[in-house]
Amino acid sequence: MRLSERLRMVASMVHRCDTVADIGCDHAYLSVWLLREGIAGKALACDVRPGPLAKAEETIAFFHMQERARTILCDGLAGVRPGEAQVIVMAGMGGLLMTRLLADGAAVVAGAERLVLQPQSDPELVRRQVYAAGFRIEEEQCTFEDGKYYVAFAAVKDNAPEKREKPYEPWEYRYGRCLTAAKNEIYLAWLTAECEKKTAMVRNLLAADTPLAAERLPGAAEELAELAGVIRRMVD
Repeated sequence: MRLSERLRMVASMVHRCDTVADIGCDHAYLSVWLLREGIAGKALACDVRPGPLAKAEETIAFFHMQERARTILCDGLAGVRPGEAQVIVMAGMGGLLMTRLLADGAAVVAGAERLVLQPQSDPELVRRQVYAAGFRIEEEQCTFEDGKYYVAFAAVKDNAPEKREKPYEPWEYRYGRCLTAAKNEIYLAWLTAECEKKTAMVRNLLAADTPLAAERLPGAAEELAELAGVIRRMVD
């Protein structure tokens, strides 16, 4: 069984556990891979849509994993019992949705040991929710596939808050701490591409000379300056 680059990245961040909850499982490729590799003993493949869940059941049956994998039709973590899953995976969904699902499933999250998250957008919101839930991010990875960059991070229960790392700065919630500190080349390439886009946006706003452009310009310029600062930290 072969996973996409994105899912391989996510799978590599899942540690051995008795049960993994794959939220938004789609076809359950990740769930089945984790079972076949012996990383998870059991899998809860959850999705809010009947169509993808039916595909997940087909995948599970094809690989004869019916005794170890269970599909659940539910919104986020609503179908998972607190303490049932040691690892929770959410991948391939928007950050706003992911943040809501983590907050709504607070009791289930509190009973987990590890979160593996790959938001498609708004990573800042997700990172803030992770820390609000009493977890700390210990690993981040980035990959490039089919013309797109993907970032994932793993968080563990913060059992010693008195020894907690220094608080995140605002830019670290937006761009992360691990990847920037490691000067990850793939991540740097993505940030550089984003910086070019933001630079073009600021130039267009300057050239527009309209009330709307004047209103948007300060925020865009501030975002550009912050991103340029992150890149300088990585290349220095």
